[in-house]
Amino acid sequence: MSIILDQSEFQIAFPNLKLIAIVAFFVIVALYHTLNSKKVYLLDFVCYKAPKTHRVPISTFIEHEQRFGNFGDATLGFQTKVIERSGIGGETYLPSGMHLLPADHTLKSAVEEAEMVLFTSVEILLKTHKIEPKNIDMLITNCSLVCPTPSLSAMIINKFGFRSNILSFNLSGMGCSAGLLSISLARDLLKVHKNSLILVVSTEAVSSNMYRGKVKSMLLANCLFRMGGTAILLSNRKTDRKIAKYELQQLVRTNLASKNGSYKCVFQEEDEEGFIGVSLSRSILQVASEALKTNMAALALNVLPYSELIKYAVLAVLWRRNWPPAKKRNAYVPNFKKAFDHFCIHAGGKTVIDAIKVKLKLNDRDVEASKMTLYRFGNTSSSSVWYSLGYLEAKGMVEKGDIVWQLGFGSGFKCNSGVWKCISAIKADASNAWVDRIHRFPVDVPEVMDH
Repeated sequence: MSIILDQSEFQIAFPNLKLIAIVAFFVIVALYHTLNSKKVYLLDFVCYKAPKTHRVPISTFIEHEQRFGNFGDATLGFQTKVIERSGIGGETYLPSGMHLLPADHTLKSAVEEAEMVLFTSVEILLKTHKIEPKNIDMLITNCSLVCPTPSLSAMIINKFGFRSNILSFNLSGMGCSAGLLSISLARDLLKVHKNSLILVVSTEAVSSNMYRGKVKSMLLANCLFRMGGTAILLSNRKTDRKIAKYELQQLVRTNLASKNGSYKCVFQEEDEEGFIGVSLSRSILQVASEALKTNMAALALNVLPYSELIKYAVLAVLWRRNWPPAKKRNAYVPNFKKAFDHFCIHAGGKTVIDAIKVKLKLNDRDVEASKMTLYRFGNTSSSSVWYSLGYLEAKGMVEKGDIVWQLGFGSGFKCNSGVWKCISAIKADASNAWVDRIHRFPVDVPEVMDH
């Protein structure tokens, strides 16, 4: 006996079949992406710490600038005022060429600095995890202001004897946010290349980029930037999950270079006397705020709980759009502390950190790692967010299950976010740049005064 239903009878018998099919389709797609998603694991990272012979107390820095003979009383007074109010302490480092009189600004000095930072960091990382150089599948290096030939990536390949078919990339001119930009590139590469190890190395060359002119906006960089760098080991191998420290959750990149004000905000150029320097615009806080706002809007959708998203939608969008008095008030900023346990803000300067602290409604403990990074190591450019994470680890603040937000800013103007989930018990070892004196932190940093 057979039963044959016409279309109308079929619809009566199974009224929700179309809905069920649609739901089933999306469930299958979601399961497929979940099961086939390529995880990115952070096995470990090493931040460079220079020898004590490279330490530069503030008094030594000022005296060196004075003896350099190129600065008058006005420019010396300006740099002294800036560095004393910058939030930078007396134990930061400058490369060998900057300790000479006169200072060595040659390409040779810059390459020697890069070798010292990169080789040391990579060597410690590989030895700590007993990884043979030939097991590295991909290499990414980034340094904004120095781009020698052969490249920095080739320099590392030559030093450690990486294999001939390694995929290597050398990024330049990308500014202080290039560290997270490199992680973004690494993530995309790991999506394509299965069972791979990728080494990411971030630094900035200081020795060949000290400004010798009189323009105040260019003299700022002399006072803020210091020697530093980091080597990071990433993997997409499932077997590495049990030894990894973190798993990458989100990466959001924002670039406002299409706007002239943002594009010129951090700009390398020659002054009227022919001296080359990086000019930091007075509008940098405003530009950074705009970039942060754009970046946060994209990031919020992926990390905030639904309750906070609804609140943000009502207060920041509907309420301000439909109630005129609300338009005069500042936009509602979501509570990102409901999504993140730790914050690693780029240590570009105390004023920048304080501005983001206010913007995100953070407390002193939330920005402690960034302020102490600035105090202890100065602005190390693209590697600063890793020094901050190293601080948190050395302090024993990061626990399994914690979510960390790394926030980088750089020329362009760019704002990049990286979100990591701690997936193992963290215990800082000798490779951590902070462990020898972490007991001395945090320290009190004088408040920035108007000038």
